[in-house]
Amino acid sequence: MKGSLEEREPFLILNSAKEYFSMSEKLIDQNINIGGMMCAACVRRVEKKLQKAEGIESVIVNLATNSALVSYNPDVLGIEQIGEEVERIGYEFKGVDQDTLQDETSSYYAKKLMIAAPLSLIVFTLSMVKIPAIESYLFYILLVLTLSVMVFGGDIFYRVAWKNLKNRTSDMNTLLAVGTLSAFTYSVFVTIFAEYFKSRGNYFVYYDAACVIISFILLGRTMEARAKKRAKGAIEALLNLAPKTAYLIDEDGEKEVPASLLRIDDKIRVKPGGAIAVDGEVLEGQGRADESMLTGESVPVSKRAGDTVYAGTVLTSGTVIYSAKTIGNETVLAGIINTVKSATASKPKVQRMADQVSSVFVPTVLVIACVTFLVWFFFGPAPLLANSLLAFVSVLIVACPCAMGLATPTAVMVSTGRGASNGILVKNGETLEKACKVNRIIFDKTGTLTTGDLQVEVCEIEDGLAKKEFLSCAASLEALSDHPLANSIVDYAKDNDVDIIEAIDFENHDGEGVTALVNGKKIYAGKKEYLDRQGINVKDSAFSGSRVYIAIDSEYVGMFGITDTVKEDASATIQALKKKGITPVIVSGDNEKAVKIVADKIGISETYSGISPQGKLEILQDYRSKGDIVAMVGDGVNDAAALAASDVGFAMSGGTDVAMQSGDITILGDSTGRIVKAINLSCFTLSIIKQNLFWAFFYNIALIPLAAGVFYPVFGIQLSPMFAGAAMAFSSVSVVTNSLRLKIKKI
Repeated sequence: MKGSLEEREPFLILNSAKEYFSMSEKLIDQNINIGGMMCAACVRRVEKKLQKAEGIESVIVNLATNSALVSYNPDVLGIEQIGEEVERIGYEFKGVDQDTLQDETSSYYAKKLMIAAPLSLIVFTLSMVKIPAIESYLFYILLVLTLSVMVFGGDIFYRVAWKNLKNRTSDMNTLLAVGTLSAFTYSVFVTIFAEYFKSRGNYFVYYDAACVIISFILLGRTMEARAKKRAKGAIEALLNLAPKTAYLIDEDGEKEVPASLLRIDDKIRVKPGGAIAVDGEVLEGQGRADESMLTGESVPVSKRAGDTVYAGTVLTSGTVIYSAKTIGNETVLAGIINTVKSATASKPKVQRMADQVSSVFVPTVLVIACVTFLVWFFFGPAPLLANSLLAFVSVLIVACPCAMGLATPTAVMVSTGRGASNGILVKNGETLEKACKVNRIIFDKTGTLTTGDLQVEVCEIEDGLAKKEFLSCAASLEALSDHPLANSIVDYAKDNDVDIIEAIDFENHDGEGVTALVNGKKIYAGKKEYLDRQGINVKDSAFSGSRVYIAIDSEYVGMFGITDTVKEDASATIQALKKKGITPVIVSGDNEKAVKIVADKIGISETYSGISPQGKLEILQDYRSKGDIVAMVGDGVNDAAALAASDVGFAMSGGTDVAMQSGDITILGDSTGRIVKAINLSCFTLSIIKQNLFWAFFYNIALIPLAAGVFYPVFGIQLSPMFAGAAMAFSSVSVVTNSLRLKIKKI
């Protein structure tokens, strides 16, 4: 969460097991772009080094986006100093992440590949084909060509490896540099001291191996960068939704201005086909807006005076003039983008384990390569030095920590982007890992399983009290509450032309009732049980829906009977959850009759009614104590504690900001079906991550022994350096490509 504590919107979490704010009041979260990272070892190294810097609280590095989310104290150090730390450990600082996602573009590697590939082909051909005319100085030609490939094609690997050496650390660049330089250096010695090596039977050069390895790695990097760019597609689509310009109406008329210059209360005109620049309220005109990229709803939404329009949505028909109400990073679209970016930057537990392995991977490979060299040199067949060198280089080149570093972040990036385009906002990667394991879901009722479009159907008033006075007292009190039932009472009073009077000394007893002074009278509103506890004698009602009882100065005066409508897809959602082996439960603050009606309609047998916010939390914790993985679905302040304490919290976007802050997944729009989609997406993502990690580890476990020559004594097979380079490149590309399947998987 960005900004100081004062800038962050406060919210209440009762007995929450989760912590949302840092103890520091001045921490700022900032995405920075880093160039030169190529493997999981790079990720681990950047995280460890930056976290040691004074003023930096935490660092999460994402190899898939070549970025890091840094939480730091601006009073201690600034972005420039963080950039210097990045440069000091051997990587390139590319600035902060603002409007666009930065990445190692495929064109960078493609340009290097265009130099390296043709030269490598020439070197390989000259090494394989005997040409008598140049045979006497062939090795010198190969030396010059290979040096060109290394300088102009592989320079990035050597630069980072050199910085690694100065910092006494290692990563994939170290393996590449040591491997190719070993082959090249040996070949140079053979070229210069040809007679000596001829006499020893070691007259072989491996310029072709060095060249082809570099070319294969560059090819793999080019393909990987393109695949990563495709993986970012959904996020970039969100970034491109908001138009760069807007038609501003002022005293000088109408003119096109950059959207970044718009201010609160500016008047903006949008014509058919135009995109909304900032969040606002329609002042004039009418039309229909396509909000599918924000909510997943395919049907355009009608817009007229008083309606809200959102940045990034498109006016498909009609013309409207709207007033800017929310701009910049405060728009709904900006919030969605920030949520997706934060989720992409986070790490599931499974990736943290992979990072721990990768932190010792490169040093381990270097040791294995050295042992391999010695074994071949002392026990291998002739020529000893040449064969030892080949095995040494093959082990260094085939080892691939890159795939381990990309296994999880690419899957999380594609998944969160896919979720956002379907109206599902996932706050972090750990949630994607957990949601698939849920076996019980607790639903709030009002606004979650029902539309929340509440209507007062019955108004019972005790004799001796005028209806307008009754409505005025009740509505003046409820106007200070944000509960959906309270809103329906206020709307009902307004429909009856009743004035709302200013109330004072308002008290809110979450999930129970409210009190305040209206014209010197103490007004009570809430459940029957709440009024009973106040010593008020309440008459029960036969009304089967939701009931709000009213008392004035400790005397019962009437009741509102309120009805709600079950959401169209609620029943289908419950059936889909049951098919997955997930048990649905309703835990509501409403009365037993109202809860039972909804439960019977949608097929839920397990219900709790008249439950307070603390009671919801206790029920959830009881399920968890029995070993259940519990999700909570809610939309109100009284759901915040349970949402925060659940294994996975689903917050409906139509609810309060408190609920959405407390939830792990925000469901945009009113569809409960997206809860099922979110769980499906979680399961698919977890499956892809496991596949990626299996491939990454299996690849190294299988090919490192092959490269070392473990199978040579029995089967006579060994992996050559050139094939090792190709296999290494393929490993990374295959992981990213596998993650891309999440873009087309039906959820």
